[in-house]
Amino acid sequence: MVNFLSISKLGKKQLLAGALLVASQVNLNAQCNLSGYKKMSQGESFTVALKNDSSLWLWGYNNYGVSGNGTGQYTEIQHPSQMSEVGTGWVDVQAGTAHIVALKANGDLYGWGANNYGQLGTGDNTNQFSPKLIMQNVKAYSVGYLHTMVIKNDGTMWGTGYNDWGGIGFGSSVGAVNVWTQESSKATDWKAVGTGYYNTYGIKTDGTLWATGANLYGQAGQPQASGNEVDVFTKVGTDTNWAEVSGGEYHAIGLKTNGELWAWGGNPNGQVGVSATAGTTYYSPQKMTGTNWSALAVGKLSSFAYKTDGSLWGWGDNSYGKIGVGSTSSSVNVPTQVGTGGNWKAYSTRAGYYSTGAIEASTTNMYTWGWDGYWQLGNGDGVQANSNVATKVTCENLAVSESSAVNRIALYPNPAKDMVQIQSSKAVTDAKVYNTAGAIVKTVSSIQDNKINVSDLPAGVYIIKINNADTVKLIKK
Repeated sequence: MVNFLSISKLGKKQLLAGALLVASQVNLNAQCNLSGYKKMSQGESFTVALKNDSSLWLWGYNNYGVSGNGTGQYTEIQHPSQMSEVGTGWVDVQAGTAHIVALKANGDLYGWGANNYGQLGTGDNTNQFSPKLIMQNVKAYSVGYLHTMVIKNDGTMWGTGYNDWGGIGFGSSVGAVNVWTQESSKATDWKAVGTGYYNTYGIKTDGTLWATGANLYGQAGQPQASGNEVDVFTKVGTDTNWAEVSGGEYHAIGLKTNGELWAWGGNPNGQVGVSATAGTTYYSPQKMTGTNWSALAVGKLSSFAYKTDGSLWGWGDNSYGKIGVGSTSSSVNVPTQVGTGGNWKAYSTRAGYYSTGAIEASTTNMYTWGWDGYWQLGNGDGVQANSNVATKVTCENLAVSESSAVNRIALYPNPAKDMVQIQSSKAVTDAKVYNTAGAIVKTVSSIQDNKINVSDLPAGVYIIKINNADTVKLIKK
């Protein structure tokens, strides 16, 4: 939204000098619009979100190329920033520790970011700084912390990345693979997939649950006597009504079609959530209280689930207040409501290491809480502030003082029709152009001779952000 405090006509003197209006100001919440969030997912210390307009947004620790802008340059992004270089047309997005995988409507799957374990399946271990097509004909997928799993349209399941505990399920615990590898049974009836740190969970069309990977703490849902790991998908119990499943580092939780929630695995921080006392290891699924659960989300050492009334509940490791229940106690051992409202909607099944977030259903605003060490909460005003309650994600306020003396930058000519010359006391390397609605309409990643071609922009008012720092107004003729 644009708030024009004072805009007067440019005089000849200002036009000739290419200067900006003195004592006028444009306030743009241009880095994001507060509403319109559809889905979100969190890596170790960043948040990625999908909006209703099919665009992707990122904030927090931008390393390994997770911003997808092609540079691989490390930055810390304080507020939601549109990933303009990755384009639009996305229908889903999920994050691993330091890689992102996103889906198009036609079943094309793209990945970028860290690839040190081959988690992108590109046949090498080279990090990807821009979205790369990594799989086609994808029906379902899940991004683990260091591996990626997909179910194709033909019902087969494939995986790539970290496999040291057999988490991909192809019959070996070789440390990692960097090419897509089919699970050993070569079944064609897989329906849903979920991942953890060392594990993968699959649901078949008959509603049965299967797991592979680490079982040291019962994560694979197998008896303790079966050993510390399973390298092929092995059936968990005999029930035939599983709907959704996901895992953390030492535990997993699953949702059944009748609204029951079950959990199993290691419980040192109360992440299994079936007892007021933490510490017990559960080698088989344990039923949790209630039958009105509707969706789930899992962090490294924590768990979250939604009820049909729209309420959100959390339990497990509460470091930095990441359960969001208003305390900084070390753990929350049983499901505890986050806030008092019942207006949350589900999002990607992956929560961050020490932070969490959710989307408000009525407004489509996003709220986050927990650790903010790399600005991954996106709710501050330039201050890294942890939060133990749900706090609204905010937009960066691009307050543009229209004075070359204040900004030390100027554009000429301004208004402009074709080329714009940037005068700046600093070297100019890149620029982003925002419209008055706050959307990025043009990105220039490599500026030559401090010039930007704006001939492709419709007439109007724009904000140009230079070097991801200084901002200046442009009037396009």
